[in-house]
Amino acid sequence: MLQKTTIDFLKTLKNNNNKEWFDQNRSKYELAKADFTLLVEEVLAFLATIDAGYENLKPKDCLFRLNRDVRFSKNKSPYKTNMGAAFQIGGKKSGRAAFYFHVEPGNHFIGGGLWMPGPDALKKVRQEIDYHFDEFNKIVQQKDFIKVFKQLNQEDALKKST
Repeated sequence: MLQKTTIDFLKTLKNNNNKEWFDQNRSKYELAKADFTLLVEEVLAFLATIDAGYENLKPKDCLFRLNRDVRFSKNKSPYKTNMGAAFQIGGKKSGRAAFYFHVEPGNHFIGGGLWMPGPDALKKVRQEIDYHFDEFNKIVQQKDFIKVFKQLNQEDALKKST
């Protein structure tokens, strides 16, 4: 479980997102990072009980760095105001489906799926939906699914522009 000090650090970082402040508060960041790393270790231990593919993963295989890539962004803030981890067999750069855990004051969430799948992976997903459409349709018609993700409709269909 995350310590309150980790959330407090992220809140303060949001209001002081500059290198000078960060350098002065690096020790607080190191404590927050260690705290988040412990949480990631706990999640990995749990996932390893479900699937042996997670057994050899280390937190560094899952954690995202705090520094932002600002080269092509209008937002030049140097640091993310969240901590995130992707739990996927083979590590966060494997291209496989993942569970994602995002900690940000006022915006915590978990998710799962593929992030920007390549053409081959996308083709496989579409093919599996096609092969198992009745099962897929049953899932997306369930009340709990609709409550969270809304009703799928034709407007949600993928389109290919020519």
